[in-house]
Formats: sequence, structure tokens, C-alpha cells
Amino acid sequence: MDAAPSRRRDALVTGEAVLLDLLPASFATRIVSAAIDGAIQLLVFLGLTAATAFLGSATGLDDGILTALVVLVAVSTWIGYPVLCELLLDGRSIGRLVMGTRVVREDGGPVHVRQSLLRAVMAMLEIWSTSGALALTASVIDRRSRRLGDMMAGTLVMQERLRAPIPRRAEVPAELADWVRTADVGRLPLALAQELRGYLPRAHLLATESRRARSRDLLRRVLPSVSPPPPPGTDPEDFLQAVVAERSRRDEALLRRARERRSEDAEQVMTLPFSA
Repeated sequence: MDAAPSRRRDALVTGEAVLLDLLPASFATRIVSAAIDGAIQLLVFLGLTAATAFLGSATGLDDGILTALVVLVAVSTWIGYPVLCELLLDGRSIGRLVMGTRVVREDGGPVHVRQSLLRAVMAMLEIWSTSGALALTASVIDRRSRRLGDMMAGTLVMQERLRAPIPRRAEVPAELADWVRTADVGRLPLALAQELRGYLPRAHLLATESRRARSRDLLRRVLPSVSPPPPPGTDPEDFLQAVVAERSRRDEALLRRARERRSEDAEQVMTLPFSA
């Protein structure tokens, strides 16, 4: 099991039978996003309320009209702001733009007005009325970190902008350099090689037992495609890293030779008509 199960991907199927691979936004990311939007809403509410009070004192408006204006300001700020943002910014808000998240339907499509309105109304209860306690409880329980408004509206906050990982070239461990130089790794299936390349950079993110079990499983699947086997007592991850590094080196050498041959052939084609 991953060390961060709350950030696992969820496969969803759209109405057109298209498989989506969505990464739900973590609760921490949503907290920061909500704090940014909440600060903006609070500033807007205080500013409009002060403007309304000044307007009332300057024009001598009736107390009933002032009360109605304050209610209108509150509704516009706490409900109108999130609804308009999600509709105009394609499921985003100022906070979500900063954090790289977006609200979508559970089938991956854009949210509707009804869904945005329901989320905003429920936010008044589970976020503002309870200081976020209700939203926190629901998000911790739900495997997609959804609050009650998302569950009722059938929506999901997804992470759409991730920090690009720094590419790292696999290196052969020093103790396996002599062995891998003469080993046959060309029979390793392409799909399995890609799986190794995806696993090794993220192995440190797994829990210790999960990492050990995963390495042993990959070792068992890779061994039939490698000859001769590694020296006795070799660490499974060192073996996998050596295989990936050597396979990558040989693939790069083949591509380089292929490019050189194409370049030579192109030069010959360009010169042949003029050599007669």
C-alpha cells in the first residue's frame, strides 16, 4: 500500500465509455485553496458591507432596506462568488488557480450551475457554520477527500497541475558493473521495462514492507528475461536498477547507431546524383 493512500488515482468511466485517470486533490491542498478564497470573500464582504453602511448613512435609507442590502451582499459574497468562479473559470476559483485544482463532475465533465449552487449552499453549513469541522470530518472519511457538498452534487476536486519530477538517469550499482556488462537484458519485455522505470524513482515513497514486497515481485518477473542471474546475495532493487540502466544504455546506443546510419544514407542520397 502506498505511503500516501489519499493521493491514489481513481479510474472513472465517462458516459462515452472513456476511461479517465483522475488524481483527487489532497485535503491539505484543498485547505490552502479554501483559505485563499475565504480571505477574498471576507475582504469583499467587509468592503461591501462598509460601503452599504456608508450609503445608508449618507442617503438616510430605511433600516429595512439596509438590512435587505446587507443580506444581498452576504448572499452575493458567500454563494455568488464560488458559483460565478466555477462557471466562468471552468470549475476553478482564485484559490484553485493558485493551487492547481479544479472542480469536475464525477464523470470528469464540467460542473453545472445546479451543482455549483449546491456546493456553495452546503459550504455555508459545513465550512462557515461549523468552522470547517463538518467538511474536515467528511473529507477524512471519504477516499476521494470529498466534503458533503461534493457528495450531494456529484462532484470531485481534482489535481490538474503537478510539480514535474526531476528526471534522473539510472546508474548501475558499482558492485554489479562487471556482471551487467556481459548480461543479456535484451529479452526484457518493453512493458516490464517501462514498469521498472516507473517504479524505481518512486520506490522511496512506499512503506518499507510494501517496497520490499514490490521489489521481490518485480525481481521474480524480471529474472526469466535476464541471463546469467545476478551474483548471490544481490539486493533486489540494486539488481532492478542495474537492469534498467543497462537496458537504457543499450537502447540509446542502438538509437544512436540508427540515427548515424540514417544520416549517412541521407548524405549518400544527396551526393549520388552529382557523382556521375
